[in-house]
Amino acid sequence: MSKGTVHDLGYKRYVGSRRAPSTRWRVIMRNQIAMGWKTWWRYKLAVGAAVVATFVSGGLMYFANNEILRSVGNTAGGSAMALKIGDAVLPLSIEWFLRVAFVLSLTLGATIVATDTHSGAFTFYFVRSVRARDYVIGKLAGYGVLVGSVIMIPLLVLSGLRLGLSTSSDELLAHLSVLPKALGVGALATLVYTAMPLAVSSIINNRRYALALWAAYYIVAGNIISVIGITTKSDIGVLHLPTAINSITYDLFDVTLFRGFGADVHTNTAIIGLLVQSGIAIAILAFQVSRDHKTGVGGAS
Repeated sequence: MSKGTVHDLGYKRYVGSRRAPSTRWRVIMRNQIAMGWKTWWRYKLAVGAAVVATFVSGGLMYFANNEILRSVGNTAGGSAMALKIGDAVLPLSIEWFLRVAFVLSLTLGATIVATDTHSGAFTFYFVRSVRARDYVIGKLAGYGVLVGSVIMIPLLVLSGLRLGLSTSSDELLAHLSVLPKALGVGALATLVYTAMPLAVSSIINNRRYALALWAAYYIVAGNIISVIGITTKSDIGVLHLPTAINSITYDLFDVTLFRGFGADVHTNTAIIGLLVQSGIAIAILAFQVSRDHKTGVGGAS
């Protein structure tokens, strides 16, 4: 019986720097951002729409800043109200940025986890000792950056423009609260429009079915809920994401002139409802990823 021969191929153990496990989510975050930027119809399409909406809103704010909007007894008290267009543009523009975020969820967000599951990318992630929580945090952070860029950044730009249009120091001081209000609304909207699509994408492994489920929930179920809220004058409208966010925005910016045209939700109820929905969505995402992690290949505990 011949003896085997050992050939030295020059293998050496890796002795370079190693990334700490607590920072691996950053790699996933950067990868998610890079994947979103690759083709024009994923992220770039939404960015283009957000830029157009920002320029249109900014132009309206600049050229019609001192024009007055008046109600015709549409408010709860039935009395007419007046509002400068410069003050109305920012809270009204949030609706358009939410639509852009929804478009982004259709082109990218609602299929992220489903695509990884269907393509076998989990094998790549977890065989390299990436923990389930690293994946969840990385995807939330990466997609959250993309969503925030089409919601928060435009709102902050418009806030800065509104402050820049102040004609006196007193007017500037009176409108300084616009910045934190825009930041708060933008952050909450970013959280919701990040967590909800990702949760839906983790429920179904097929990306087409996941996309259809998210579209059905947002458009069909959302509109039904909105109609029920209008009809019953109840807070069920909090389940319709745009209704809840618009209600918060109108209250924060004191734009009561436009309340009453659709479903209306109390501000505190809307904030709590959106936070609860986001928390449930993140829990679903974490559970689904953890389950796939345990039944997949490799991975760290």
